[in-house]
Amino acid sequence: MLSPNRDEPEQFSGIVIGCPRGSEMADRLEMVVDGRRQTALPTTPDFTSRTAPSDGFFIEGTRLSSLQLPDHWIPFYGVGLQFVQGIGKRFFYQDGRHHSHLIRNGDSLVIAPQELRQYRLETEARCKFVLVSIEPVVLQGMVAGCSSRNPFEVTRTWEGQDPMLRDVVLKLQAEVTAGYPAGPLLAESLCTNLAEQLIQRYSIGRPRLDQYKGGLSGAQLRRVLEYIDEFLNLDLTGNRIAGITGLSKYHFGKAFRQSTGVTLHGYVLSRRMRRAQQLLAKPDLPLAAIADAAGFSSQSHFTSVFSTRMGISPGSYRQMRRPVSVSFHGS
Repeated sequence: MLSPNRDEPEQFSGIVIGCPRGSEMADRLEMVVDGRRQTALPTTPDFTSRTAPSDGFFIEGTRLSSLQLPDHWIPFYGVGLQFVQGIGKRFFYQDGRHHSHLIRNGDSLVIAPQELRQYRLETEARCKFVLVSIEPVVLQGMVAGCSSRNPFEVTRTWEGQDPMLRDVVLKLQAEVTAGYPAGPLLAESLCTNLAEQLIQRYSIGRPRLDQYKGGLSGAQLRRVLEYIDEFLNLDLTGNRIAGITGLSKYHFGKAFRQSTGVTLHGYVLSRRMRRAQQLLAKPDLPLAAIADAAGFSSQSHFTSVFSTRMGISPGSYRQMRRPVSVSFHGS
């Protein structure tokens, strides 16, 4: 079996990762046992992404107590958070050695594809795990000159405090559990950020992120901006918009930022805010209709985003924009 690094012990391999396969969306995180995929963990999850936050990514939150898993293979990369009260330990057999590691509260996990045997978890209280799985081809497509490199050998395993990983995973969890109120683009942006951090900070060797130089052509950028404005009320996705240019979603995101100076999600949000401001000038148009026309998931989400960015509620903004009626009375 492949192992990303035989020189150091895999410290957190008891966390089993799976992920959706192409158009086949898994309902749970998976592992491979005797050549077949199966649900990784026996517990009912607190939440699961159900619909992928981005192609090649999957997230699940669950609570675990003491358990034992069959010998299995983890074919994906993963980033996770673990929370435990009391003492927790994981035990497994790997590379001809028995391993025992403490589960520490608040630690981040970076998991690489690997084989695990004789795995068991022992805890005094239930542990909470939030796990994001990433298909190897996602990382392979982001690394320069990686087409000839084994996609399983990109990042190493690691465990410890990492505020940056923790922040991204928690933000992604918030988007998933809220039902993507900001639309798919924010979740896609968070997934891309997570993958970039793995490559830049936890890589094997010295791979570098692939760069798309030159930005978008004038014609490409014009088509993209026109498309965004035309379909602003829909759940725009990076794949759908990138398809206009013929670039991959990752390269398109880089090229768009080079051409505009802002991220795709940031630009779309600014256009939605602009449209909302224009519609608020119509005094008889309900706020719910404005939210829908501008592409916000609900009136409450629209009000929250508008108030945060403008420092004033949509209703108050509308009051300020109303024309003042002045009458003059002769003496």
